[in-house]
This record gives sequence, structure tokens and C-alpha cells, in this order.
Amino acid sequence: MLKQRLITAFSLLPFVFGSVLFLPENLFTIFWAAVMSVAAYEWFKLSNIKSKPLLLIGLIVVNAVFALLWFYPISNAFFAWFILITWLFVIVSFTGDPVARLKNSKPPLYLMTALFTGALVIFPTWLAMVLLHEHNPWMVLYVFGIVWVADTGAYFSGKLFGKRKLAPAISPGKSWEGVWGGLVAVIIYSVVVVMLWLEQSEQQWFFVLISLVAAIASVAGDLLESIYKRACGVKDSGTILPGHGGAMDRLDSITAAAPVFTAGFYLAGWL
Repeated sequence: MLKQRLITAFSLLPFVFGSVLFLPENLFTIFWAAVMSVAAYEWFKLSNIKSKPLLLIGLIVVNAVFALLWFYPISNAFFAWFILITWLFVIVSFTGDPVARLKNSKPPLYLMTALFTGALVIFPTWLAMVLLHEHNPWMVLYVFGIVWVADTGAYFSGKLFGKRKLAPAISPGKSWEGVWGGLVAVIIYSVVVVMLWLEQSEQQWFFVLISLVAAIASVAGDLLESIYKRACGVKDSGTILPGHGGAMDRLDSITAAAPVFTAGFYLAGWL
């Protein structure tokens, strides 16, 4: 399994770098809409929608919203505050036993909750990536880097020092030691980047802070998807990526990190 995961991961890297750095703005926007459409399709399935006609209608609605956001963009200020309030809501939703709460909810309530949560995941992520790419394609790669570095740091620190479970009912493999290790790795990563990139000390420290908050949000994004997978009784959101599961399994952390980072980027006056 690990060998298959590594092969898939390394085979995707040129594709990710190429699409971000070499696609013109319009094509990247369409490409990212396609990627998030796959993620939306998987989220619909986590919402217990199994009818193919309903899945098709859902995808049409998702892409219609993408088109509206593209042709009639919302203000950056609204986007920034919306994201901050959204992820505050998501973090609060982790209180108690969210998996049991979802499992015990009636089907119509579960469907509405899942679709509402999915909307908060899919649309801000697409818009955040488009906004960052318009500003500077390298910033898109930087956000991917936050997630990759946080995951790698969490994996190794969790393996070496992990004792206290972060959320055993949601994701038994994660530990607090892993989270702290991932955050330390992101701090080092962001400090190195700003030392090579930014000149003003105030900007440097704020950039590191935004990166750290995005890394914290990435953990929440991972847990959020895990809640719905456990509520549905599935291991992966899909099978499109050998050894990695579905698109949402690879994007769950990005769906939190990218919008939060973009919101902070705007509040800093850089977007």
C-alpha cells in the first residue's frame, strides 16, 4: 500500500506543478473546476446520494455556481470574513460526538447537513485557488506546500512521539504530537520562504502567522471529511487515485488551508 501511495504521489507532482505554473488563467480556472467537480461528486456520495440522475443534477448545479462566481465575483472582503466565520462554525461542529450525531440523524436532516457542509467545502476552495492563481501561481504551490509539509511533519512526529490521540472517534491514527510536529515543520517551511522572498519584517511575521493558521485549518479539513466517511461507514471517498482513495481524500486538507490562507492574504492587504 505504501509503495502504491508513493508511486501515485510522485506521478501526480509533475501534473500539479505543470497545471499551476503553465496553464493560462482561464484554463487553470476550468481545470480547477473539473478537479473540484470530482471532489463534489464524491461528497454527494458521502451525502448518501446514490441516484445517477441526482448526481448529474448536483454536478450541473456545482458548475453553474462556479460559473456565477467566475463571471460575477464576490468582493474579497466578503470572501475573507465568510471563510473565517465558516471555519469557526466547522470547528465548533467538532464538539461532542459528531459521528454519532450524524449517524443518528434522520435521512433528510443528514442530507441537508452534508450538502450544506459540502457547499462550505467545495465553493470556497475553488474560489480561493482561482484568486491565488490570479495573484501569483507560485502562491498556489506554496499552499500545497503547507499541506504537504504539515502532513509529512505530522506523520514522522506522530510515529516517533505520538501518544495522545487527537480525535480517536474520528481519526484514530492522529495524535496531538503529530499535530505539533506538523505545525513546527510548517513554521520552518514558511520562515525559509519569507526569508528568501519578503523583505519587510512585519510582512514576514504575518506571512508565517497566516501559514500557521492555514496549517491548523488543514487538520480541521482532514477531520471534517473523516467525520462524514465514518458516518457513511467508508474508508475512502472514492477510488480514482490508486493507494490514495478519492480526490477528496487528497484535497480534504487543501479545502480548509487554501480558503483560510487566501482570506488571511486578503486581510493582510496582499490580494
